[in-house]
Amino acid sequence: MVPLPTRIFTGRFSAARSATSRDVSATLREGAVVIDQGDGAAPIRWRLSALEIADPILPNARDVLIHEPARAGGTLFVADPDFVAALAAQAPQLTARARRWQGARPFVYVTAAVGAITALVYITDFSPARGIARMLPHSTRAALGREVIRSTTSGRPACDAATGKAALALLAKRLSDAAGGKTAFKVTVADVNVVNAFAAPGEQIVILRKLLETAESADEVAGVLAHEMGHGIELHPEAGIVRAVGLMALTEFVLGGSGGTLANIGLYLTQLGYSRQAERQADAQAVRILKAAGISTQGIIDFFKRMSKHDGEPKDAGAKTADDTLSMLRTHPSTAERMAMFAAQPTYPATPALSDDDWRALKSICGPAKASPAPAPDSPGKPAPPGSDAQRDI
Repeated sequence: MVPLPTRIFTGRFSAARSATSRDVSATLREGAVVIDQGDGAAPIRWRLSALEIADPILPNARDVLIHEPARAGGTLFVADPDFVAALAAQAPQLTARARRWQGARPFVYVTAAVGAITALVYITDFSPARGIARMLPHSTRAALGREVIRSTTSGRPACDAATGKAALALLAKRLSDAAGGKTAFKVTVADVNVVNAFAAPGEQIVILRKLLETAESADEVAGVLAHEMGHGIELHPEAGIVRAVGLMALTEFVLGGSGGTLANIGLYLTQLGYSRQAERQADAQAVRILKAAGISTQGIIDFFKRMSKHDGEPKDAGAKTADDTLSMLRTHPSTAERMAMFAAQPTYPATPALSDDDWRALKSICGPAKASPAPAPDSPGKPAPPGSDAQRDI
C-alpha cells in the first residue's frame, strides 16, 4: 500500500451551486479527502468509501476527477500522479481493476454456484432426472414400462406355460418381499432368443427366453432378477427416460399424446447406457435383496463366470469387446470387479431359490428350447437388432 502522503496537493474544485471552479488544497487523511477552500471557509470532507469517479483509475494514471454523490455537482480534479496512486491504494473501488471485478462478479458467483451444485450432486448422488422420476405417479410409470417392454421386445409374446408362470411368481414374490418396496415387482418372460433381462419403469422386469435356457440354476436367475430389481428400486429406467426424451415428450405421454416422439420409446431406452455407478448401485441392492431372501450370491457369481467366457471379456477391464460396443442398455463395471464384490460378501444362511421341480417348470415356461439362428453379420458400430445375441443388459 502507498504510504499516506504528508504533502498537500493542489487541485481544482467546483462547488455544487457554482458554475466556476477554483484552486484548492487537498489532503488524504483519516479515510477521507479533505478539501481546503481557503478564505476561512470550513474544510470539506469527503469519505473515501463514498467517492465516485468519472473514469476508473488506470495503472500509471496522472490525474483524477472525483466527486461525492451526497454533494451533487461538487467535483475535485487533481493532476498529480502521487495523489492518484495514494487514492487508488486507499480507495481501491475507484480503480479499473475493481470495476472489472464488479462486472465479472455475477459470472464468478454463478460459476461458483454451479460448481458447488455439481460437487453436491456428485457427493450426494443427487440426480435431477431421478428426482423428477420420483414425482411420477405409479400408474404413469407402469404405462411407460409397458411401452418400453412392447417396443424393446418388438411385440414378441410373453411365455405363459402355467407351471412355469407359477414357479416364476414364487421366485418373484420371494425376491420382491425381500426388496421391501411398496409395490411388488411384476416379472415376465419374453420369447426372445437373447441372453438378457432388463428393468422397465413401474417395477416391471423382463427376462428373455435364452437367459433361462442358459442359466444352470434358479439361484443364477435369482441373482439376475435381484440386480434388475436394484435398478427398479433406484428408478434408473424412469430417470433414463426423463433424460432421454425430456419433460415435454414425457408430458405428451402422460396426457395421452401419440406423437412420433414416444412412438418407439423403448428404442430410446436401448440407446441410454446406464453409468457404471448405476450398475454398482443395482449390484449393491442385489446383495441386500439376496441376503434378505436367504438366497446365495454364488448363483450370480457362477452366471458371471460363464457369461464372461461366452463373451470373451478381455482381462484388461478398459478394453472393449464387440459385445461392449453393441451392448443393449448399459456400460457395466468389469465382470471381474462385479464377481469380486459379490464374492467378498459375508456368508449367511441360504436355501435354493426354487425347488428342483419349480426350477424345471421355470426353464420350460416358453416351451421346448429353440435352436439359435446363425447371427447375420452387422457393420461395425451398427446397433444390434432385437433378438441378437450381442444385446446384453445384466
